[in-house]
Amino acid sequence: MVLKIGFLYFGFLAWGCFALLPLVSLQEVGQGFYRFFGFLCVALQTLAVGLAIVGGSTQDSHYQNAAMLLGASLFFTLSFTIALRIRRPWFLWGCFWSAVVTGALAIAYFPWVGEELWFLQSAHALISALVLGAGILAMMLGHWYLVTPKLSITPLKRYSASYILLAVLTAIELLLNYFLYVGLGDRPNTPAGHSLIHREVIFLMFRVAWGIVPPLGMAYWIWTTVKMKSTQSATGILYAAMVCTMIGEGMGVYLSLSTGVPF
Repeated sequence: MVLKIGFLYFGFLAWGCFALLPLVSLQEVGQGFYRFFGFLCVALQTLAVGLAIVGGSTQDSHYQNAAMLLGASLFFTLSFTIALRIRRPWFLWGCFWSAVVTGALAIAYFPWVGEELWFLQSAHALISALVLGAGILAMMLGHWYLVTPKLSITPLKRYSASYILLAVLTAIELLLNYFLYVGLGDRPNTPAGHSLIHREVIFLMFRVAWGIVPPLGMAYWIWTTVKMKSTQSATGILYAAMVCTMIGEGMGVYLSLSTGVPF
């Protein structure tokens, strides 16, 4: 299961960063920022595909299909990053959307096909990837102000707002999934819910204590410092929030695979 966790986690990181990149336009942040994240996503996808290759025939057919689709997303992501210099919009954004669609299928469809209420797992995978991507993009853009100090504060507001909203959405989604699978009474609603309570309760508490509570607690200060145009303070808080989110979502991948509950 370790290889599956690594495949999904690196896939989440790459897809979330890449899918949310256009929230700030190329003209606002420049080619350098886009190129940096393009190659970062290529590196993350390469790691994920590499883990799938290491797993080889030991993985089920769904994961093999997911790995092939992530390989296709890797190709389109690399093409997009190289095309930033060519400046042919039809080709550039054709590669972008091809990478996004194939990447989404790789992390949010094939790994969960055949599971109970697989569509909830798919929705959870997309939300998890997006909150990871938003946190990393916001934190790295905060650092980017050291390179381009005259950059407008609007891009940082946009990425920070998306991270805060996605963190809230993650908390709501996990709460709903908990009630759906576990319920309020003594008897869990599903066998997966039973497993979550009796076998993985420590990991469940760890997931919430790291991945939910700290980002929500830091959301107010993130937004306050961004509005004050204090980019260094905002970046420091975003860094701490991003680390908590990365730990929490990594634990969420483990729980989703171990129990079948999208958590």
